[in-house]
Amino acid sequence: MNDDTRLPTSPENLRVGMRLGPIFYVVTPEQTRNFAQAVATDGAVSGEIGDTIASPTMRLPDYALLIAEHFKGGKGGVHAKHWCEFHEPMRVGQAIKTSGLITAAFRKRGKFYFTLEYESRDAATDQLLIRQAITSVLLSDEGTMS
Repeated sequence: MNDDTRLPTSPENLRVGMRLGPIFYVVTPEQTRNFAQAVATDGAVSGEIGDTIASPTMRLPDYALLIAEHFKGGKGGVHAKHWCEFHEPMRVGQAIKTSGLITAAFRKRGKFYFTLEYESRDAATDQLLIRQAITSVLLSDEGTMS
């Protein structure tokens, strides 16, 4: 029996006004360390848990978690545009809540695009940390653009 109730990733299922999330996670020392190694930097301002500031770009891919929580399948997408506003730093040990909203879904030159605006907040205080948006081109099952 399949309990997966997520929608297939398709233009028909990505609609303006859809809310995605929230997802919850804790910023871990391992995430900070792994990100720093991946981008060849120290990645954080050193300190004790709660004082160590994570790189502001470490959580940019949270959109993928929001999409995967709500949709299944598909071949992913090509990023057409991404913007970020950094309000407060994320700290190691901090509990985070990230939610999103699909604000645009359209076809242009034979391709399907959608925009997901999302924000990350401190899960305990609801303080805004990062606000972001990504516009992606959806790939079809055949590996070509939809």
